[in-house]
Amino acid sequence: MASVGMFDSCITGHWFNQKAKDIWSDSSTIQSWLDVEAALALAQAELGMIPKAAADIIAKKADVNLLDADKISAGIKETMHPFVPVLRQYEAVCGPEAASYIHWGATTQNVFDTGAVLQLRKTHNIIISDLDNVLAAMAKLAAETKNIPQAGRTHGQHALPITFGFKVAGWRAEIRRHKSRLIHAAEDAFVVSMGGAVGTFSAMGGNGRNVQNKMAELLNLRSASIPIRACCDSLTAYINVFGLLAATVEKISQEVIFLQRTEIAEIEESFHHGKVGSSTMSQKRNPQHAQNLVGVSQLLRSRIMLGNQSMIRMNEGDAAESNILDVSLPEVSIFAVSLVDGLNKLITGLNVYSDNMKRNLDLSGGLILSEAVMMQLAECIGRPAAHHILYEAAMNSIEKKLTFAESIHEELKKANVPDTLDIDRILDPTHYLGESIECVDDELKK
Repeated sequence: MASVGMFDSCITGHWFNQKAKDIWSDSSTIQSWLDVEAALALAQAELGMIPKAAADIIAKKADVNLLDADKISAGIKETMHPFVPVLRQYEAVCGPEAASYIHWGATTQNVFDTGAVLQLRKTHNIIISDLDNVLAAMAKLAAETKNIPQAGRTHGQHALPITFGFKVAGWRAEIRRHKSRLIHAAEDAFVVSMGGAVGTFSAMGGNGRNVQNKMAELLNLRSASIPIRACCDSLTAYINVFGLLAATVEKISQEVIFLQRTEIAEIEESFHHGKVGSSTMSQKRNPQHAQNLVGVSQLLRSRIMLGNQSMIRMNEGDAAESNILDVSLPEVSIFAVSLVDGLNKLITGLNVYSDNMKRNLDLSGGLILSEAVMMQLAECIGRPAAHHILYEAAMNSIEKKLTFAESIHEELKKANVPDTLDIDRILDPTHYLGESIECVDDELKK
């Protein structure tokens, strides 16, 4: 049990999506570097810059399984360089003639940045697919619950009636917008950057832009317009969408935690026999999955500032700052996939208790419908006067332990206002759901 770190620990490793961890493993990272080197060689061979036979060998040998991971690790410690030991082994595998043309005109960060984009694209594809699953699950849940009345709350207090489906549709709208933001941000972020030491293609013999464009074709990426090593705003913008997504996942998870409280008990995350909430309190059915999502959301959002910091790079290259992104990008990517995967499991496993929603709606004895009464009364005496009467009625109901209906009648009498309201009907929450159901239907068309 020598594992250190959240991703591999037997204690926390299950929080994180295995596919995402595989994408960002050392083996996959080095493979992405080799894929970039192979594309570089093939592009240069096509343009007549290096022999085609050499490029074919370079591409054929671009296989991480042909390299010795232990020797790479030892070499990095000795050289204090993250890529030179990989290049040395790659050169040995390819043989002296082909090795002469490996990494022709490129610099380490070119390979690292483009390789990371290849990994990020795989991550992106998983996220988009999982977001589609989340959107489908939310659409199903919203449709099934769009007619179930629930207490809408502001500041933790009863406000006005809504339906649970209305709340879920609001979640879905946010997730849908985040998906759109990710797709748009990916267009700018997923690029080949192969400008060499300072981004001017100085070692490419005047063919640099052509090489980069050809690589973009081979790797199915876009070509950076000006591949300056100090620029990473597009990648950072993409990562910032992860932060927005994490905030929404945390908000939804916190809502589940709130609504699963014993005193509220309106919804509950999935539970199976054998799931344990406490080592001492055997009755506990904790919202552990939602709480894990809150924790991972906060871990992700805490890394967003690192990406923004990494944008501030001195001159035409700055390892102190680029290293930050090299370290944090795998983390935020794994976090993001894990959050979306976890959100899908949370939504699909959610239990909705409509009887408890009705019970809670009735807790205040109709006080949650004060606006409904006010708007009816306002038609006769105006909104300001109606608000004053309903305020006094509500406060007296709470402080004097009167029913809200009794208190309304009392205040109308005091104000010498004709008591013609159908209070029982007005205080029925199902008659004051606004356009909740229609809003759900509108969202589900998108």
